[in-house]
Amino acid sequence: MDPSLPRAPLASPRRHDLDALRAAAMLLGVAYHAALSFALGASWMVRDPSQSRALYFFENWVHGFRMPLFMLLSGFFTALLWRRRGLRALLRQRFHRVLLPCLLGLVTVVPATNWAISFAANAAAARTRQAALAPSADASLWDAIRRGDAPALQRHLQVPGARDSRHPEFDITPLTWAVLTGQADLAADLLAQGADPNARNQDGGTALHAAAFLGRADLADLLLKHGADPAAQNLRGESPASSAQAPWEIVAYIANLLALNVDRPSVEAGRAQLHLPLPAAPRTRPWDGLWALTQAPLWGVLWFLWLLCWLVAAFVPYALLARTFKWQASAPRWLLSPIRFIYLVPITMIPLAFMDAPFGPDTPLGLLPLPPVLAYYLLFFFCGVFYSESTDPAGRIGRSWRWSLPAALFVLFPLALDCRTGSPGLCQALLPAPLHRPIGLALEALFTWVMICSTLGLFRALLAGDNPKIRYLSDASFWLYLAHLPLIIFGQGLVANWPGPALLKWALLTSAVVGFLLLAYEKAVRYTWLGRLLNGPRLRSPA
Repeated sequence: MDPSLPRAPLASPRRHDLDALRAAAMLLGVAYHAALSFALGASWMVRDPSQSRALYFFENWVHGFRMPLFMLLSGFFTALLWRRRGLRALLRQRFHRVLLPCLLGLVTVVPATNWAISFAANAAAARTRQAALAPSADASLWDAIRRGDAPALQRHLQVPGARDSRHPEFDITPLTWAVLTGQADLAADLLAQGADPNARNQDGGTALHAAAFLGRADLADLLLKHGADPAAQNLRGESPASSAQAPWEIVAYIANLLALNVDRPSVEAGRAQLHLPLPAAPRTRPWDGLWALTQAPLWGVLWFLWLLCWLVAAFVPYALLARTFKWQASAPRWLLSPIRFIYLVPITMIPLAFMDAPFGPDTPLGLLPLPPVLAYYLLFFFCGVFYSESTDPAGRIGRSWRWSLPAALFVLFPLALDCRTGSPGLCQALLPAPLHRPIGLALEALFTWVMICSTLGLFRALLAGDNPKIRYLSDASFWLYLAHLPLIIFGQGLVANWPGPALLKWALLTSAVVGFLLLAYEKAVRYTWLGRLLNGPRLRSPA
């Protein structure tokens, strides 16, 4: 220990409740990722045919507080370890338990996750192709377009609103679907009946983007004659001409998902015949290179470890100042008193306002974390640091959990989700439109903090003592979270072909992955070099 480091008066006893809470946050992450495939309206790489509204609420509830809670606990244990062992020991421990697993996972977990995504995408493409061949043209508007059956299309268009409907799986317009499937005659029929050539799809693109992407020059000319905007930009800022420059690997991947028959020579020849204005050369700015480093999806599920490295680096100046000015552990009333919500909520709203996620924080997957995301998690991390520095023997921070937890679950969360996402629409009906976003941000921030404080109180009340089974699960949870995502995505691709309700498939998938990884932990991880890397050395019990 650094001799100049101010010591806490007494070494704090082991916080079994916070160990258990950290493990619960990681296990919730497994259930959260498993739910994304089945949650109605969730954005995920695997979409199960069975969808659940309940799992939509579950995944948003988990995402709204789980990672902020985890970062707060990380700050708590970071400060606790520093006070007990000193800064050098802290940095050595974080190097072995955080940075090394992060780098190791970069060459193991990330490639395995990419393989699982490819497997799930191929399975989805096979289902789409099979479904496309099975029904007749009368089965739906989309089947009529794929089969090029004009009379069937006309029958479907007799239904009010059919012309402007959206594909149930791909969320695109009938006109875009006609372009993607290469049905020029049906696209002309749709345009003749008033289909909007500039209608936006889920990604913000138009039918002209689709024509340029697949090199369908005849359809692009048809759309331009009917008023399609060649300068329209999708959500990524790409014009149709930019879509025509997408690499063949992406074209093949998308075509496989949509069960489209395309070949590279035809796509490239069609792109050469497009009559579209070339995209303007982007203006180079000094910070463009840094911005690109925030966008590259590098870490996958390991992002939280990489972000922890940044947070620990931010903790070092605090530790050095504490050593210089000989700060001692204290009891900050501003954190333990209920007045904390008065200032924590508006501070939390600031970085949250700069994020794009519909509910909850953004996920930083790049080499450099986005500044709002870094600021957001720094707030929770250092609140954990200050909580560790406090003396709270009575558990003041969460002692009102018996009423605050139900309030967070059944009042704050539904209202925050409604204001932020518009579902089910109560806030939109009662509040003026300019107030939806600020009130939604305030409710979301308040929900996050109330949920965190409530779980701190709940676990302190129920799990403050030593429980060997809980302690074992706490040790195993780190391994479970690091290794679960490839298995979850693989399983999602596998069970998508199974019949049954979404809740049942989600429960089976989550249980199977957790059970398998617990068995792997006991037999192949706990007492090996990998177990020592993740949790330190563990001795086998004589039993």
